[in-house]
Amino acid sequence: KSAKSIVKIRFTKDQPRTAWNLAAPQEYGFYSNVNPEVDHPRWSQASERRIGEDGLFTKKRKTLMFNGYSEVASLYGGMDLRKYF
Repeated sequence: KSAKSIVKIRFTKDQPRTAWNLAAPQEYGFYSNVNPEVDHPRWSQASERRIGEDGLFTKKRKTLMFNGYSEVASLYGGMDLRKYF
């Protein structure tokens, strides 16, 4: 769910396609990973398990808006994150 490092930034005129919204466009919008209040059509995104924490049976925890990076919230200002999930 998160980048480990930024190697290059490229600005584009059109919104790029992602692997998930190419594979299942009816299920994954471009912003589908930032709003835990919008469920995936087949499961809830309200909770998550963090890989690597406490082994295989890690307890679920509440998914935070913007994956916990609240400092980027201003980048989504004025957007309807239910519509553009």
